[in-house]
Amino acid sequence: MRFFIKGQSREAMIRRGYPSFWMVNTVGWILFILMDTILSPEIWNSPYRMLTNGLEWTMGYFITIGLRAIYKEFSYEKKSYLSILFTLLICSQLAAFLLYITSHAMYLIIEHPDFYKTMKIFMSFRYLSWKQTQLMPLMTTWSLLYFGIKLWLDLTKERERAEKADLLAQSAQLQMLRYQVNPHFLFNSFSSLRALIRSDKTKAEEMVSKLSEFYRYTLVTRNNSEVPLIEETDAIMHYFDIEKIRFGDKIEFSVDIDPLAEEYPIPCFLLHPLVENAIKYGMKTSELPLQVKLKAEVRDHHLHICVANSGKWVEAEKSADAHGTGTGLTNVKSRLDYSYPGTHSFEVKEEDGLVKIFVEIFRELK
Repeated sequence: MRFFIKGQSREAMIRRGYPSFWMVNTVGWILFILMDTILSPEIWNSPYRMLTNGLEWTMGYFITIGLRAIYKEFSYEKKSYLSILFTLLICSQLAAFLLYITSHAMYLIIEHPDFYKTMKIFMSFRYLSWKQTQLMPLMTTWSLLYFGIKLWLDLTKERERAEKADLLAQSAQLQMLRYQVNPHFLFNSFSSLRALIRSDKTKAEEMVSKLSEFYRYTLVTRNNSEVPLIEETDAIMHYFDIEKIRFGDKIEFSVDIDPLAEEYPIPCFLLHPLVENAIKYGMKTSELPLQVKLKAEVRDHHLHICVANSGKWVEAEKSADAHGTGTGLTNVKSRLDYSYPGTHSFEVKEEDGLVKIFVEIFRELK
């Protein structure tokens, strides 16, 4: 079946288990010869008849190889179905006539009958028409099968190409969304570090160490689309330490991770915008000390994450102030849409004096 696939595409088809044209064509003709022999008992007791019968259909095998060479050069993409069908019928008719000539010539050579008398029979219109009613359907069926398989493989290859292009576009979009997080967090971290350098150089040095640990995580995971939740949580703990150095007793953190959730894979940097958002806007709307809570658990094989902070909800249109980009939550939603289309939920609630962001991922761990 690889009669029109070249180069890497051909190798890819073979790796997926598709047999080659040569295998399919050879096996098909062998089976056809066996079936024709079985269904024709009159040739069983005649070695010459069996030989000529086998040679006749062997010529058909070689003629279909020639048909294949013609069809490979036939560009059907911009042609109508009628023109394609007309071309197939003409080529099949010519192939059938060629098979008639070669097979009967083989018969004359092997069995040595009365040459002129036999030729007169072979070239009679009645006999020729009768044989064509046998050979023409055979060649037409072969041609239709060839083009049917060719069209199917072309459509399969086109669909795979489209799917690959879609995956590449999706991957590029995910990378773009992910890289939005790093500069955003770096901007906030440097703002905190700048404030500490002026007030407490010892704490500033400690913050630099924490930043180093955090960005080591970004380097380790830069080629991973997903990481276990525990790795993401460890990086968030470094971020908490950084913010704790800055704000001291003005902020308190609580982290509760279900052991079953630790190995659950999530997109890298998915939670950081939620935590940053909680701290940034919680400090503006909450009584001190600000309470920030991160909880993750597995229920019914689904991952449930909650990031909560004391204070009030700040609407999206009011969040893009001079100290932020306003892209955090939008980023998270977009990445969830790309990573888990139709298998996640994102919800924001304000209850019990807390702003809670719930993320649920409906994917069972294997």
